[in-house]
Amino acid sequence: MTRGEQFVESLRLKHDFYDRHERRSYLRMVEVAKRIVDQPSLLRAGDAFLERFARSDPQQATAYATWKRTLTLSAEEVARQLLEDSDRGANLRDTAPVFVVVPRDELNRAWRAPTP
Repeated sequence: MTRGEQFVESLRLKHDFYDRHERRSYLRMVEVAKRIVDQPSLLRAGDAFLERFARSDPQQATAYATWKRTLTLSAEEVARQLLEDSDRGANLRDTAPVFVVVPRDELNRAWRAPTP
């Protein structure tokens, strides 16, 4: 088990979802959070994504500012906030930059497993 997997397993994860789409989206972010903890350099990839695609878009100004602040935190704290069952956590998940592309077979495995 990787450090990221251990860290995420130690968190209090969301269990109740509005629908299947929200559950799948959350579980995708669980996989992203594990990778962020394992490879903190992925935070730089997320920042580069923000700079390239969100910085100059006035429609994304709030999300951009929120994520710029969030990306100053440790990888563990970013993962924790990304997965928290709160309005802030939902907002972070909805506006998250691309940190890493999780392979489809790993996502399918996560989606088929019981909710953590």
